[in-house]
Amino acid sequence: MAAIVLLLVSLLPVLFLFLFLKEKTKQKPRLNLPPGPKPIPVIGNLHQMSHDLPHKTAYEFSKTYGPIVHIRMGQIPSIVVSTPALAKEILRNQDLVFCSRPPLTVLRKYSFNGCDVAAAPYGEHWRNLRKIFILELLSNRKLPFFRSSRQSEVDQMIDSIRTRSDQDSPVNISDLMVRLSSSIVCRVVFGYKSKGKYGERSGFHDLLEEGNALFDTVFLADYFPRFGWIIDWFTGARLRLERNARQLDKFYNQVIEEHKISAAAAEKGQDLHDEDFVDVMLRLGKEEGSTITKDHIKGAIMDVLVGGTDTSASTVIWGMAELARNPRVMKKAQEELWSVVGDKGKVEESDLPQLEYLKLVVYETMRLHQQSPIPRESMEQCKVDGYDIPKGTLVFVNAWALARDESSWENALEFRPERFIPYQSLGK
Repeated sequence: MAAIVLLLVSLLPVLFLFLFLKEKTKQKPRLNLPPGPKPIPVIGNLHQMSHDLPHKTAYEFSKTYGPIVHIRMGQIPSIVVSTPALAKEILRNQDLVFCSRPPLTVLRKYSFNGCDVAAAPYGEHWRNLRKIFILELLSNRKLPFFRSSRQSEVDQMIDSIRTRSDQDSPVNISDLMVRLSSSIVCRVVFGYKSKGKYGERSGFHDLLEEGNALFDTVFLADYFPRFGWIIDWFTGARLRLERNARQLDKFYNQVIEEHKISAAAAEKGQDLHDEDFVDVMLRLGKEEGSTITKDHIKGAIMDVLVGGTDTSASTVIWGMAELARNPRVMKKAQEELWSVVGDKGKVEESDLPQLEYLKLVVYETMRLHQQSPIPRESMEQCKVDGYDIPKGTLVFVNAWALARDESSWENALEFRPERFIPYQSLGK
């Protein structure tokens, strides 16, 4: 094995030189690409991109090269836009050109080869699954059906904090928020309680956390399609991905089969309000003309779990951090809370419509601490801001930079929930 590794390492410079010469000899039409840092042979601008804070690196590039920057990620052309006007151009004016997702390694694996919503290429399948998500999971009609599950999990978390407080034990709030989000989502998707069969004791939470970590892992196959996969295997990144995906696949298969058995044994007059998300997907898959397969169900499950766990917890954690750093905002939020909740002792979901200032706090938290958006891919060659964008270009909308755009937000770095009052009065 050591000899094989040594041989591969010794051949890499030759491989790099071959690819460089091959790229140089290709006859390509001259394009008017956006400005950007000069790439070096083979690796492009990868050496300039911070793995942990790429959004900040791209923001610094925009100060030098302008609102649209061309960056070469290995062998893959990419652009980053950093202003509201160009974000609108990408996401609205030319949405059909930029609506697809690139076939990134981790997205392809966890989406079961595009059988989901987040990573699927634009088309009929994507539209059908998106419709299912909106109508059967995210609609105002469906959300109240899961209220008791959410309230139960929140009550358990509060009891846990109270118990540890009575024992003078430290409480890791960040960890509790992640576990709470995961537990709520699991109950909505699987219909099981967090400490039950598919909860923490089953090891599923650990599998999901590892999966979230792999989403942040760099896979060189995405930037060097010809040989990057070899390096991913030798670094162990691909092995970790395959192992985690295999374990999750086994878990999802078990859940689906058990739901099938339960559905077959249920009475015909079963109340559909008691359905969880897996039940809904199985029911829709039985309808005449349906194209939903088991992989589609597993891909949809993964979307809900990944999209609803770490992202929700992160927003809550950042919100608490901002309140701690801004006593004025904290005091105002507390005063509203006491005026609405009164002597009840706890906040219930029915109180939320009256907590107007708390909503503003959430909006401001999401403005300053947005989740990293999944990149898009141009489906055909087009023009943006007068520049040529080749087909197959990775497109990043730098939401972090948009939130700090002084032309859109006065004192953009200040945590000031009141800035959203005009939008709230318009119902936006």
